[in-house]
Amino acid sequence: MVRIRWDKYENTSYVKTFHFVGVGGSGMSSLAHILLKQGFKVSGCDLNYSETINKLEKEGLEFLGEHDKSHVENSDVIVFSSAVPKDNPEIIEAKRKRKIILKRIELLAEILKFRYTIAVIGSHGKTTTTTLISHTLEKGGKNPLAIIGGVAKNGEKVNIDSNIAVVEVDESDNDFPKIIPYATVITNIDKEHLEKWGGYEGLKKAILKFAKSVPIWGFVVVNIDDPGVKEIVNKIPRKVIRCSVETKRDVEFYAENIKLGQKPCFDIAIKIGEVEGKIENIKLGIPGLHNVSNSVLAFATSYLLGVQPEKIKEAFESFEGVKRRIDIVFRKNGVCVIDDYAHHPTEIKATLKTIRENFKGKIFLIFEPHRFSRVYMLKNEFADALKIADESIITDIYPASEQNTYGISSQDIVNLINSNESEKKSVYVPLDSVVENAEKLFQKANEGDVIVFMGAGKIKNALSDFLKSKNV
Repeated sequence: MVRIRWDKYENTSYVKTFHFVGVGGSGMSSLAHILLKQGFKVSGCDLNYSETINKLEKEGLEFLGEHDKSHVENSDVIVFSSAVPKDNPEIIEAKRKRKIILKRIELLAEILKFRYTIAVIGSHGKTTTTTLISHTLEKGGKNPLAIIGGVAKNGEKVNIDSNIAVVEVDESDNDFPKIIPYATVITNIDKEHLEKWGGYEGLKKAILKFAKSVPIWGFVVVNIDDPGVKEIVNKIPRKVIRCSVETKRDVEFYAENIKLGQKPCFDIAIKIGEVEGKIENIKLGIPGLHNVSNSVLAFATSYLLGVQPEKIKEAFESFEGVKRRIDIVFRKNGVCVIDDYAHHPTEIKATLKTIRENFKGKIFLIFEPHRFSRVYMLKNEFADALKIADESIITDIYPASEQNTYGISSQDIVNLINSNESEKKSVYVPLDSVVENAEKLFQKANEGDVIVFMGAGKIKNALSDFLKSKNV
């Protein structure tokens, strides 16, 4: 019998190289970033070259251009996102070569093994809440590994040796339950990605099951103001911490004396068992009541993980937010240009209301709808949310790998917006004409007005071209 000396191989790994199919996406790029920091060899491909890919190249990524089956030849593990179709040539070749093939969420689960994982899930507010928790834990000396689907304005520290991880979990991926969290934060449950779960009830059941996977010594932090959360919260057999900006009744953390503005100010009252008190005069570095709600969740999570209230207050005030979330990217003659990622009616409404509260002038909106299925199911909700703007341009629907089997178009939203108006306040403009029309809006805008580029698809490219025309 031959005895294997495992100690001889303890610093080796059978996996040394990774290839990312669709590396430019925010979720994919963050994982590639972590692997590069850990010393793995990483390659990637994508249909479009971007600033994100350029940044990864500087860190050591080998960018191979568009999809080609030859890319998988020298890689041990092939990683792909849910947006990549099954007939992708690299996936097909990887299967033929018997490579290890992982969805993005499966690789995320592997990275999180053996860590205390704080998983933030929900239809809206995930990125901001995850980033704020990570920033607060960092300021509190916990130094977490943060895996976020956006770019933090405060900068990112990849603490790869940390035993605490804060991660944004995407409920659009059916495999998210493969992540085993120590604690879960549920921001809200809205009618989003329903096609993945067979409807709204299926989505609620999936998030409930995820909350139940928290170990008995962990905890679940919830936004009890949300109707979807209210429907599942009493079914969670774990320590549940309820947070609110609307009620003091039967909650552990709630915000009161809220004063909105560019930097909201509020108090947070705490009542957990025998512990009862109030943290006063908390200032948040980003605007909006929805962000105050997110911050209560972040406060509760950080407090339960041992960060002192004064450190939490310092972190909140210094928090700069996330890029593409009411992100002011250009100012001239008193006119602001804002970049925003909102692509669901609930998000659009929250964003436009916050802009309305903080800017005295008109809102000129340039919006790119996202997914045919979403527009088809929620076209009335889209119209209601978009009506908050004084004028809107609706451009082409970004397909996000979908086919238009619904017979829906952007003009349908425009018609709904204009249906009860004495004069038209919305028009359809093709994506390739957006920059030209944005310039016309900019020329007629007055001091105090804002121009908002909004959406999760190609609208950011149109904004980039517009800013280049302004020498930004």
